[in-house]
Amino acid sequence: MAACEKALLRWGETSITEIVMSRAAAAVNVVPFTQPAETVSGADWVWWWVDSTSAYGMLVQAKRLTLRQDRWRFDFGYRTGSQHANLSSAAASLNLIPVYALYLGTGDYRNWEPCPDDHRGRRCPSCVKRSISLMPALLADPAIVNDSATTYERSVALEELWTPSSRGAPLIPVLMEQMDPELIDFLLTPQTGARAVARSAIDRILRVRAGQFAAAAPPAPSIMRGGGHDQLGSVFPDLPSDTGHWGVPYFKHVLDPLQHVAPDYVLEIESREFDADEVASTMPEDVAGVVVVRLSQNG
Repeated sequence: MAACEKALLRWGETSITEIVMSRAAAAVNVVPFTQPAETVSGADWVWWWVDSTSAYGMLVQAKRLTLRQDRWRFDFGYRTGSQHANLSSAAASLNLIPVYALYLGTGDYRNWEPCPDDHRGRRCPSCVKRSISLMPALLADPAIVNDSATTYERSVALEELWTPSSRGAPLIPVLMEQMDPELIDFLLTPQTGARAVARSAIDRILRVRAGQFAAAAPPAPSIMRGGGHDQLGSVFPDLPSDTGHWGVPYFKHVLDPLQHVAPDYVLEIESREFDADEVASTMPEDVAGVVVVRLSQNG
């Protein structure tokens, strides 16, 4: 990004994604598919964050920041009527959380707009890390995400994604009455590894939810489950049904992809015993590949 900006060249989502993937491939498993990329703009990538006790899955689409008269703008695909919906539906079919990778450029490109993390002016380390930030698609409202403050509030720097949060998530008291003790502990104590990645997503959702005036939804009917499920499937099978202003049960939307064990195709990719064409055949057409990141549990 810096090299392009210095040469007065406009960088795009596809070229930056290719560079990011080529750098990441030295340390993580990257499996690109040969099928055509998305025709509207940047293709989607499946990202799995895995450790020895759990795994968290995302469907990620890149979005470039455009600055117009000091206003921040991202094309989240609402106007086309298809791109945002396609991302959400594809993520739901794969049981992943839809996420945008925001390419924010360098601090110079952003005029070193103050970040919320102990901003230090020009060359602020936290601002430098913000060049690639992740935002849950549920929070990507173009009418609201139009400046640095809302962008930073609703996203997290990619490099800080698995860093344990030093504070508990903001919880509405009535919602805590609908939560299992394990979920409350997850939300109020620091997490590491894949669970820290999931916490980074739900924390940002809950911060925005705390500012909404919509009443919390009543608890959903309890579902009786047989034994043997504790170490399979979702880490939190019973979640509050609250929807906030989104009309989506956001706890399930964000936390269902947190699994005790990663899907078979992820484990096969980690072992390098897989066929890329076979994996691609199980994915929607606009998925360009899979990335698997192995995290240590100590963060």
